Amino acid sequence: MTNTREMQQCIENCTACHAICIATIQHCLGKGGRHASRDHIRLLADCAQICRTSADFMIRGSDNHPLTCGVCAEICQRCADDCDQMADGDAEMRRCAETCRRCAESCRQMAHAHA
Repeated sequence: MTNTREMQQCIENCTACHAICIATIQHCLGKGGRHASRDHIRLLADCAQICRTSADFMIRGSDNHPLTCGVCAEICQRCADDCDQMADGDAEMRRCAETCRRCAESCRQMAHAHA
């Protein structure tokens, strides 16, 4: 399987989303309160991990990447919505939500285009 331009963009979006979710975990733990809630931190960690996994599947040209991309799109969307709810003027939270949303969109395209 060749690495299309769309796939390369999705790999980059997944890689960026992984990094921002890891950074946002640290930001949220530092803020405390609802930002540090178990469910929020777990969702950020889930998002980071599925993004790394989806990127890995695409990089190695796995025929199963539409499956991981489908799950990744769902989790990224949930993470974006969660971060949006906590943003309230917080640039870090807004950046995380935007990055997750961009990743969700490209993963949705990969899940459907190659299924």
